[in-house]
Amino acid sequence: MRIALIRRVSITGFDGVNKFIALMAEGLAKLGHEPLIVSLCHDDTEDRELSNWFREAHGLDLEIPIYTLKHRCDSSWLSIVWNWRWKGSRLLRKKGVEVAIVNGVIPLRFSPKIIVNHGVFTAGKLYRWAAKLLYRRYDAVVCVSNKLRSEVESNLGVDCRVVPLPMKLDLYKPANPGEREDVVVHIGIRPVKNPQVSIEAIKMLRRRGYEVKLVIIS
Repeated sequence: MRIALIRRVSITGFDGVNKFIALMAEGLAKLGHEPLIVSLCHDDTEDRELSNWFREAHGLDLEIPIYTLKHRCDSSWLSIVWNWRWKGSRLLRKKGVEVAIVNGVIPLRFSPKIIVNHGVFTAGKLYRWAAKLLYRRYDAVVCVSNKLRSEVESNLGVDCRVVPLPMKLDLYKPANPGEREDVVVHIGIRPVKNPQVSIEAIKMLRRRGYEVKLVIIS
């Protein structure tokens, strides 16, 4: 099956959404499908090098075809809506896509399509109203955590199936227990990631005599 994995904005950023897309595409390819990646835009990489750069950046075993609707990125919602509604929908049909997995809701004139919600819904009332309308046009909704599932349900009135972020286990090479340090790793510095909770927890542990290190990655 030819499956398009869609990124609403840039495919060249380093974040959880693009990692999700990379590992999902590789997994689908290994299952015998034909995945391709479609995004609104990309920065700092030549078109001809984009697929190879993406493979190396995410540690993939194979190259996934990538198509973008334009080169330079901007954050204009008008540009996002216009490009996906017209250019994106035409591109999917031109490439013979059979199903689209969309990361970030967009007004896509294509079916069947699955929407994947990756983040907490904190936008204003107008955006929330528009998102509710768009979500009704999707054939299925996926959330990447149980917490997010409850937030999507309370904000949008939509139930979703939970599919956690994929991991590539052969890249995970932990040290032997005797060689490990006492380190707590906190990922993310946006307020929704609550880095202050980890900072305060480390302070409490140190006051109790535990020599624990904190590493914050973002």
